[in-house]
Amino acid sequence: MDQAYLERAAHDLYTRASTVVLNGERTIPIQQVQQTENQVIIQTTGIHNIKQITSIRLLDEQGGLITERKVNIPVLDEQTLLFTFQFEVKGGTTSGV
Repeated sequence: MDQAYLERAAHDLYTRASTVVLNGERTIPIQQVQQTENQVIIQTTGIHNIKQITSIRLLDEQGGLITERKVNIPVLDEQTLLFTFQFEVKGGTTSGV
């Protein structure tokens, strides 16, 4: 695939990523979104007072799901959590057309 197209697809993700939801209920503010060529990195602010992580979702500006991870991770009492999403947009192959 053309590098310019991959960068355009990454830019689309860069502009649409807007909300991080922890455990289906707590919204975590996004602190920073960076794009370098076809890579996008999204970082949240730090949060406290979480005892368990069961899921984390990244949503677009319309509330549509971009990605979701379901886990079961206990958290120590005084731990500060920071979440990072890292995407690399890659080309694929096509079958005989």
